[in-house]
Amino acid sequence: MTNEAIISQQYELTGQLYMNLKRSEAAYKEYLQGGKTFMYAKTLRLYNEKIRQLIMEKGYLLPEALQKDGLALVSHYDIWMQKWDELKMRLNPSPDDEFVFANSFTFPKDAARNLEQEYERLKQQLSHAE
Repeated sequence: MTNEAIISQQYELTGQLYMNLKRSEAAYKEYLQGGKTFMYAKTLRLYNEKIRQLIMEKGYLLPEALQKDGLALVSHYDIWMQKWDELKMRLNPSPDDEFVFANSFTFPKDAARNLEQEYERLKQQLSHAE
């Protein structure tokens, strides 16, 4: 595989991660502003699950330092989703029910920021190559 093809795949992966991270961030704000209800928590989970899936399927394309960031996100999502699933089973909530659980394993903001910055860097690199 050529270096150009690898960069193209990295750009595609980081672009998908970027969009899903931004949507997850917006969903989290909606969750907080919307009364922390199950309806908003479901949307948040959808994007978090997509990010986790992308990293697990294509994270090998990332440079080594960013693979560590990707794995930090996966570790967070693994714990977060387990707690999410346990609460959902226990409560069987309706859309407007409050849906809150404690999680001391906080979101790795630096890891997300690093992945987003890599997307921006690759976008710049590719736009200058044209």
